[in-house]
Amino acid sequence: MEKDKQILFASIRLMICVGHADGYIGNKEVNRIHEMVNSEHFTLKERQILMDDMDYPKRPEDIVRDLVDLSQTEKLVMMRKLYHMALIDRKLSPKESKEIARIACLIGISEEKQAQVEEWIIDGIKWRERWNEIVAE
Repeated sequence: MEKDKQILFASIRLMICVGHADGYIGNKEVNRIHEMVNSEHFTLKERQILMDDMDYPKRPEDIVRDLVDLSQTEKLVMMRKLYHMALIDRKLSPKESKEIARIACLIGISEEKQAQVEEWIIDGIKWRERWNEIVAE
């Protein structure tokens, strides 16, 4: 499996962990994961692993252990994807934030970089809310 595909595969598995962080994985999250899986050329075995993760989520530690070496940029992009999954339902629960921070530590993102990404995400949420105020009638 080439590196980009391995990273995407691991990212999806970690997104599933974030989706389950607040106790259950919602329909929007499930649909988004299905879209991602169906848009890539995953093998039958890879698809089975991903679908099994949906029903029986694995521990991030187990997923990260098998992860290829990532550059700093790849790590940060993965963290951004985790936030994107958490925000698919337009809200970020404390449990989702905590799970993202835990995964970020596991993949080797410093607390300083985590704080920068989180601040950027919060700015994005505020920016989106401002747009909603602008278009509100």
